[in-house]
Amino acid sequence: MRVKRSPFKPRAKTGYRIENKTAKESTVYVYDEIGWFGIMAETFVKELNAINAETIHIRINSPGGDVFDGTAIANAIRQHKSKTITHIDGIAASISSVIALASDEIHMAENAFFMFHEAWSIAIGNASNMRDEADLLDKIDGVLAKEYAKKTGKKVDEIKDLMSAETWLTAEEAIEMGMVDSIEEDKEDKKAKLDMFDLSVFANVPNQLLENKKDINERDIEKALRDAGCSRSQAKEILAKGFIVSDQSVRDAQDDLDNQQTVRDAQEVIVNDSESTLRDAEKPKKKDRTADLLTRAEMIAPD
Repeated sequence: MRVKRSPFKPRAKTGYRIENKTAKESTVYVYDEIGWFGIMAETFVKELNAINAETIHIRINSPGGDVFDGTAIANAIRQHKSKTITHIDGIAASISSVIALASDEIHMAENAFFMFHEAWSIAIGNASNMRDEADLLDKIDGVLAKEYAKKTGKKVDEIKDLMSAETWLTAEEAIEMGMVDSIEEDKEDKKAKLDMFDLSVFANVPNQLLENKKDINERDIEKALRDAGCSRSQAKEILAKGFIVSDQSVRDAQDDLDNQQTVRDAQEVIVNDSESTLRDAEKPKKKDRTADLLTRAEMIAPD
């Protein structure tokens, strides 16, 4: 049973399946999250080990998920007796990028993305518990960094810096870094939906992926209006009639903007005058040399 609390809010029930199970080749679709909300390692490993094909194609479009399930899946692919070929059809993000590297060959669609970052966790407890959790995350990052370093030939410390920055790679960048072996032409029948998952949990999602969102319909607008405080009848009335903006409303709005600008200008003048006064006060006063000499003369002159 699928839990309905996925952080990635997938728009498909499941994207994991195995096709073309023949003696020559078989295809495994990893079009889902890894772990609790999607592909469990136990299920994947059992079904993968049951394949006896000469070549197994692993097609990936996944935002990642549980690091330990992902590691188990990657090890099963790496240890399989068949030749394995990864095809990154959409995104291979987080732990799914480690799964992608487990095959004998790694190919990437020209419009796909590869992402690697530091491991995340949720912890509850006291300071000691938090330190233990942080130590565990550091160990996980170290293991993952070695995987990426082994594939690219880069130093582990360099990889850790890229992980800390949450690095997203295009196909060309992945080739240049050495993460993948070749770029595949974008075939319509194998094209993965790049907007299959909500990626807002990540920090540096490329604009190409942010822009691939579903079209907003009336139901979405009505929900947004009700979330903003409108009743159902008010939301439906707005949808039916639209927002009526009169010329006077436009003029009033412009007057408000002008007044706000005037206030801001006045505030700026006050601030500038205050700063100027403070600067003048802070300046050392220039000495009157003549008066100083006269004072000294009076002090040493006889009565």
